[in-house]
Amino acid sequence: MAIIGRATELAELETAWARASSGAPELAVVWGRRRVGKTYLLSHFADRKRSVYFTATRQDTDDRQLHRFAEALREQLGDEVADLAPSTFPSWEAALRFVAGLARVEPLLVVLDEAPRLTGGHADFADTVSAVWENHIKSQRLMLVLTGSAVAVMEHMLGPQGGLHRRAGVERRMDPFPLVDARAFQPDLSPTELIEAYAACGGYPLHLDRWSAQRSVDENLDEMAFTPGGLLLRDAPDILSEDLDWRGGYERVLTAMAGGARRRSKIAGRAQQRIDYTLDRLRRAGYVRVVRSLGSAGSPDPLYEIADDYLAYWFAVLRDDADLIDGGQGAAVRRRTFGRWQTHLARVFEHAARSHAQRLVATGEFPSDTIIGRWWKDETVEIDVLGLTGDQPAFVGECRWQTKQLTQRDLSELQRRAAHLPPPGSAGLIFAFWSRGDADETLASHPEVRTFTPADVVGAG
Repeated sequence: MAIIGRATELAELETAWARASSGAPELAVVWGRRRVGKTYLLSHFADRKRSVYFTATRQDTDDRQLHRFAEALREQLGDEVADLAPSTFPSWEAALRFVAGLARVEPLLVVLDEAPRLTGGHADFADTVSAVWENHIKSQRLMLVLTGSAVAVMEHMLGPQGGLHRRAGVERRMDPFPLVDARAFQPDLSPTELIEAYAACGGYPLHLDRWSAQRSVDENLDEMAFTPGGLLLRDAPDILSEDLDWRGGYERVLTAMAGGARRRSKIAGRAQQRIDYTLDRLRRAGYVRVVRSLGSAGSPDPLYEIADDYLAYWFAVLRDDADLIDGGQGAAVRRRTFGRWQTHLARVFEHAARSHAQRLVATGEFPSDTIIGRWWKDETVEIDVLGLTGDQPAFVGECRWQTKQLTQRDLSELQRRAAHLPPPGSAGLIFAFWSRGDADETLASHPEVRTFTPADVVGAG
């Protein structure tokens, strides 16, 4: 079974397995929202190991889950437990103690997928695991892996008030792939096409894998987003439902942000609710990021934005017209929402440009102590990409999701914005442009100007 990316995660798990195999039991916790590839990674990891893989379900009672777990033991371990495993277990403590006994001599991997769904019984599941690990797991050759898609619940389990606090030897959160890693899923797409695919699919392996290099962007969107039951149309509510109770107003807040509200007051105004708790919960679960103006001369007020590119696409382009798409009017909706799609694309490209600027620092093309971010002052001046060395600007950049050629006029406008910043250091200021269009001869002749293309942004340049 081939696996793309996740080399760090896989190496971490293999190291833990080696420790467990030598008689040092290992507890690992792997979490992340649905579709990021947790199950695929752990299935790959479990391959050819003595292992039991069990997935909890939402609908089952605790008794039913325990019965199914006993069945999984008999099915996956076969004859070696045929006469040992009961038809069910009275509790999860009994079940965990049983598998610990199976690992006294020979190494055993046990994966409990979607562990938060096991918390509906008489005792908190995380507390049960902690108690068993403290009192009954000593030198068994056991590796227990707990996974979950409910990010907030998993992080509470691991936090100071959670039952697994400081219990796990491996704590690994899995997030969607960044743009540069998404290339491995679609190596035949051009850099521009890859950015467009990523803007719709985000870094989710299943979404990226379903995108076809043989179809145009519009054809892919028609198939995946603007057709009743399309993967991109239906997946967002399922991803969010693992973490968020819609009664908390999360959908209204995310919709306001997708519509362009970035400041707290505007988000609250559009959502028509108090948002302090909601924003904090969304931030802690990784759905929203807080962005602050870089340096001391910018605005003190933070901005808020949806951190997941696929979910941002769904809220900005698909959500409001989902009923029309389900009613067969997807083609008309796609044409009507073209402007929103282009605005979303520009945001994805801008974020990717800042990531590219960070790579330029890492590779030594800019001073190693340069910090990358964005900058704004009140609502009058914004700079897409700012590099600060110390407290002095080293370069300023602008992102253009357009094919129009860059000219001296674009440089003059960027210089005007840069005049609001503190003075640069003795090395002067570099002006950078990330664009699908190239620079004309006049602009290209400026030694202080750098231009970058989508190929540079996706790491193909």
